[in-house]
Amino acid sequence: MAYQALYRTYRPKNFDEVVGQDVIVKTLQNALLNNKIAHAYLFSGPRGTGKTSIAKILAKAVNCEKSPTDNPCGVCPTCVAIQEGSISDVVEIDAASNNGVNEIRELRDKVKYLPSLGKYKVYIIDEVHMLTSQAFNALLKTLEEPPAHVIFILATTEPNKVPLTILSRCQRFDFRGISKKDIIRKLDEIRTHENILITNEAISEISRLAEGGLRDAISLFDQAVAFSDGEITLEDVYKVSGSVSKDNLLHLLTDILEKKASEALKLLNEIIEDGKEIPKVVSDLVMLLRDILVEKNVVFDTERATLYLEDFSKKFSNDKIYFYLDILNKTQNDIKWTNQKRAYLELAIIKMIDHEQLKQIDSTEQISLLMNKVNALELQVTKLKSEPVRVVMPVETKPAEEQAVEKVKTDELVYKKDITVDDVKDILMNGDVKKKTKLIINWENLLKIKEPHLQTVARYLHEGNLVACSQDSFLLIYPDKTTCLMMLKEAYKKLALEVINSKEHLIDNYICLDEEAWSFLFNSFKEQWASGNKNPELPKLQLDIYETKEEKWQPETVKLALDFFGEDIVIIKE
Repeated sequence: MAYQALYRTYRPKNFDEVVGQDVIVKTLQNALLNNKIAHAYLFSGPRGTGKTSIAKILAKAVNCEKSPTDNPCGVCPTCVAIQEGSISDVVEIDAASNNGVNEIRELRDKVKYLPSLGKYKVYIIDEVHMLTSQAFNALLKTLEEPPAHVIFILATTEPNKVPLTILSRCQRFDFRGISKKDIIRKLDEIRTHENILITNEAISEISRLAEGGLRDAISLFDQAVAFSDGEITLEDVYKVSGSVSKDNLLHLLTDILEKKASEALKLLNEIIEDGKEIPKVVSDLVMLLRDILVEKNVVFDTERATLYLEDFSKKFSNDKIYFYLDILNKTQNDIKWTNQKRAYLELAIIKMIDHEQLKQIDSTEQISLLMNKVNALELQVTKLKSEPVRVVMPVETKPAEEQAVEKVKTDELVYKKDITVDDVKDILMNGDVKKKTKLIINWENLLKIKEPHLQTVARYLHEGNLVACSQDSFLLIYPDKTTCLMMLKEAYKKLALEVINSKEHLIDNYICLDEEAWSFLFNSFKEQWASGNKNPELPKLQLDIYETKEEKWQPETVKLALDFFGEDIVIIKE
């Protein structure tokens, strides 16, 4: 007997064997048991999800000698004849090659004849969207009022191309893509039944590459069986599918991240010489970046498909991933219309390595890393506040003149000005609505700043929430105190005011506050104001937010201690 492809061998023969379409199966089974069978059905959905298979099972179920039944028996003469395709009562029509009005007129003339063996004549019209407008019009009346012994089942992958007049006369079922879990379960069943040696990683990759199509998954599985001489491995799947191996993709992304242009282009050349197509390389890179983004931002259980990217994803910021994806998406569109596909991909890789926008992204990453370190140090400081740290300076014998100069330097304390509740109240009580509106209208323009030295501070300004403004000052709210302290440093404040006043002098100063403190103070202010108190007294909070100027010269030991523990718990002794 000639070999039969696995997808044909394991095509479902009853509703129990259908994978991944539980809602549709249950609905049809209930209709069969309750004898509420519609005269026309529309099955729509992606390829390989079971549309034609369920249509044939439904045809068997309505004609089964044991009906009404929720599953065809598969052994009666009618079921066997339908399964073998040797009965004229079930007619399969390929609308792609029989899409003319004459074929539909012929069908319309034949529907009036009674079934020869079963109870119903079932017409399965596959890819029905391929019918011409005239053919649809010829089908319309018959579809609306067919003879009692006729059932139409229309199948399509593009329901949007089916006229609404046809859709409204059918009971519509939308087939979804088969989940990866269901595909793996089916492939594992085939592996056991056929005694095929294949690794679990290979099965998982086949299910991913199938993109929801079970028929595609089984076909690729069949192809891998034919290719491999022994146990089917992950590399075998990559070879038969034309996909790039994960190791090569990870190495390529690493070279791009580390700005190694020559190594990246050399690896790309090896991938292409290995027979991989350019569109597939781009597609696989996009999917890998998608997995990295998901692993980086979504909390999963310990078992997940992207677990192998846990450490690798830490090398990337979200902004850099978005930047890479933008370039690859544009490349994906460009290579559809050119014969120079390789050149476009090579140019995309170089752009991912060397682009002006990367400088801003790298700068933001460095600031984020520093902010994380500052937050970690704040936690350590909180733990150590109960035990003040003493820094004992070594006594050195120096000339009197040098000792005097050094003492002056050491005594110069870092300038520090606390932000107080009164500062907040002053802005609230002297609100200037017009100026606040003017600032807010131009707030989005902060992201359009072109000067490189101002872009970072403009971005952090934009992230703040401008809640109040007086004639010469405004109040910015940030989620945490760390960002407030950074924005109140002398150097940052100078740049921020330069940004705000770049087109027109609007403001002389600003203060910052964290969200928790602001919410508490503003609620108190609002309640007192609403009760008629036009001079509210705000709660006396210690905000722990302050402006700082550049640090004065200090010995390195003292500076290190102040930076690490904070000057409020460091005691300097000679």
